[in-house]
Amino acid sequence: MRVKKRIEILNAVNRLLEKKVLSLVNKDAEVIYLVGGSDREFYRIIDRDTFIAMFASTKDEVEEYLEIQEYLSKKGVGVPEVFMADIDKKVLLIEDVGSKSLNSLVKKSDDMDFIERLYKGVIKKLFHLQIDGNIGIEKCKPVYKRVFDYDALRWESDYFSNSFLQMFCGFSKEAIEKLDEDFHNLALSFVDEPLFFMHRDFQSQNIFFKNGNVRIIDFQSAHRGMLTYDLASLMKDAYVTLTREMREKLLFFYFSLVQEKVGVYRDYKTFRRIYVLSAIQRNMQALGAFSFLSLVKKKRWFIKAIPQGIKYLKEGLDEINDFKSIREIIYSKKVTKCIKSITS
Repeated sequence: MRVKKRIEILNAVNRLLEKKVLSLVNKDAEVIYLVGGSDREFYRIIDRDTFIAMFASTKDEVEEYLEIQEYLSKKGVGVPEVFMADIDKKVLLIEDVGSKSLNSLVKKSDDMDFIERLYKGVIKKLFHLQIDGNIGIEKCKPVYKRVFDYDALRWESDYFSNSFLQMFCGFSKEAIEKLDEDFHNLALSFVDEPLFFMHRDFQSQNIFFKNGNVRIIDFQSAHRGMLTYDLASLMKDAYVTLTREMREKLLFFYFSLVQEKVGVYRDYKTFRRIYVLSAIQRNMQALGAFSFLSLVKKKRWFIKAIPQGIKYLKEGLDEINDFKSIREIIYSKKVTKCIKSITS
């Protein structure tokens, strides 16, 4: 990190600390940029204590973050504590939840029993977030007003078409237009699903363990939506590869929790179909994001997640044989060539 940038960050942090008459950060404090896909900037400040400095893009972003954080904190969800905030300067000082992400823990272990225990703990926390987070959700205006409806679903499929198929793989607009009916029917699949608190990016890099407790970050894009989208984000996460056997076991574990507490689904077959449809939707969104971040934002490391994202998408399309046009383009020579260019 350039010295000038480091000084700018420490000065911004110290201006915020001065307002609270707290100890200032030492000029020799270590500043570490935390890589991510967001337009927000996150820095780990290591001094007498360790905390995270978050620099937002807009004042509204800070206000919404604070409102959602307070709401979830009161629900006992396990989000980072906010130490200080300056809305005008768009700066937040928040708790450092550490470096033990679900992603890193799974990649370091070959103990399947340990991994299963980790995921079951995370699934319980997800269920708590979805169900308890939905009680009184009208009090959390940023989330209450954002509904994961037909328009939001179609935005995601357009994102996939424009960023992955057109920009990354080079398909023409005419080829993409042929997918419109499939995208329409996929979005309609969810119109009758009841709404719950939905994180919207519930994947292994946004889940941490601190002092044995599950901690959840990057919640500021939360919506009200179907239960199975966040579950699909966790189970078919392109950053971590779980065996199909493990995923099936965890899937039934989640289903059992749902049926015991809220009984949303008629039976496991009904639940599973909605889950697979949600996974198709989620994997398309993720592929759009990986492509956009790689090509437009120049965050080239996201390109590495595309091959696994395609595998998961194919898996879903193979299980539900309703979307012929999407399936045809995903299995096309053009996409195959595109993936080979990444892996070779």
